[in-house]
Amino acid sequence: MLQYLLEKNIDLPARVASGQFISHREYMQFYDRCCLSKSINDESLNIKFLDINDKQLRNIIVANQKGMAKVSNETLQGRVRRLRKFLLWLFDQFHEVQDVDEKTNKKFNGLIHKIKLDEDALGKNGTQQVGDPEESVIPDDVFVKFLEMLIPSSPNNPFKASQVRNYLIVNLLVQGGIRRGALAKLKVSDFLFWGGYDQISIYRSGNDPTDPRAEKPDQKTKAHFATVDPSLMKKVEFYIDNIRAVFPRAKFHDFVFVSENDSKGTAGQPLSLKAINAIFQKLSRALGFHVHPHLLRHKWNEIFDKKGELLGVNPALLEDCRKYAMGWSHNSDQSDNYNEKRIALKAREISKAHQHRVDQKK
Repeated sequence: MLQYLLEKNIDLPARVASGQFISHREYMQFYDRCCLSKSINDESLNIKFLDINDKQLRNIIVANQKGMAKVSNETLQGRVRRLRKFLLWLFDQFHEVQDVDEKTNKKFNGLIHKIKLDEDALGKNGTQQVGDPEESVIPDDVFVKFLEMLIPSSPNNPFKASQVRNYLIVNLLVQGGIRRGALAKLKVSDFLFWGGYDQISIYRSGNDPTDPRAEKPDQKTKAHFATVDPSLMKKVEFYIDNIRAVFPRAKFHDFVFVSENDSKGTAGQPLSLKAINAIFQKLSRALGFHVHPHLLRHKWNEIFDKKGELLGVNPALLEDCRKYAMGWSHNSDQSDNYNEKRIALKAREISKAHQHRVDQKK
């Protein structure tokens, strides 16, 4: 059915590369065509009614012909799924995850969200609803599903190997709000396995001579401590002592996360940035929602806002805490993006409350 897009002069690779994608109308036209048998084309449905002048009657006849040509839900679901997976694959090829801007990612997730809803609605188990992507960078129920599938014992885990390592990588990003580069350069000595058992040292290291990777990761923002749950720290310690230690090459460097695949003789070497990208690409395909490390940093800020409001933290203090946790300088205006969203949501709440009072007075 992707041939149909070419027939309509829709160059999908070029669209994805440019960040234009396909419009809602174009997708609905594609969906309608997917409903029909391959033997049916647009011309065969474009029947000339020489003796029929009633528009309503003509519409009924065409609708009846289309109904007779419709495929099963299973076939339709497969066609829609192929479009979704092809879009996800193209997005990964043209947009390196570290370069995806928020606007492009939001637009893409909106499209994938719509396709996934249609795909799930055609399944035998009924409709699987997900949240509104306009409300959050990752809708809460999608986020819960995302975290659940990462648990090594989960039947939905898409990884056959390296399940513990991948679980730790994602959860450190989720809990610490750190960047992908900072995670890739974490060393055993950066984890404070004492005291509160919840601190990780994040700092710039420049050109680290102990790093054998061709593309060396780095921390862009200023030095700070990231706070994570002690239970996650204990899992990291377990990984270091029982999984990482199995690989002989891991003894020659201090980087925590290592390659566990020896197909290219890299087992035990520090995990590459591309390998981290691949982890998120596989998770995105399984989830049906494009997730990348920087998106988790945005989700961290959303959760941070909610917790700060719940605890009644002074807004000015909350922003100082955010700047520290994100590694931003005190004069940085990076937090303005998150402030604007929180203010917009608060304005919406106030407007609703005001409207409610007006309605009561009527």
